Amino acid sequence: RCQHEPLPSAMEEEFRVPSADVYESTDTFVLMLDLPGASRETIKLTLEKGEMRVIAGVIPLKSDGATSMVHERTTAGFYRAFGIGEGIDTTNVDARFEQGVLTMKLFKHDNLKPREIQIN
Repeated sequence: RCQHEPLPSAMEEEFRVPSADVYESTDTFVLMLDLPGASRETIKLTLEKGEMRVIAGVIPLKSDGATSMVHERTTAGFYRAFGIGEGIDTTNVDARFEQGVLTMKLFKHDNLKPREIQIN
C-alpha cells in the first residue's frame, strides 16, 4: 500500500505539501497531486528504496512592464513523498501532468491482486 510520508522539517519553509487523492483498483494505485503553477519541466519524480518523491518548482507569473502593487501568490515549490510497498511494480509507473494535476499510476504485482480460487 501507499503511505504518505511527512515533509522533512528542513524543507517546510521552502516547499508546500500538495493536496493529494489516492485511489485503489484491482490492478493499480492511482495518486493525483495538485501542483498549481508548476510545469512538466519543473517536476522531478523519483522512486528509490521504497519511496516515491515528487518535487515541483513554481514559475512566478509577472506582468511585463508593470509594477507590483499586491503580491499574495507564493512561488514556493511543492514536495511530497509516499512510501511504496513491496507489492508495487516499481519498473512500471505511468506519470502524466495535465492542467496542474500530476497523476501517477502504480501497478500491483500479481501477488497483491485478488484472485478467485477454484473449488474441487
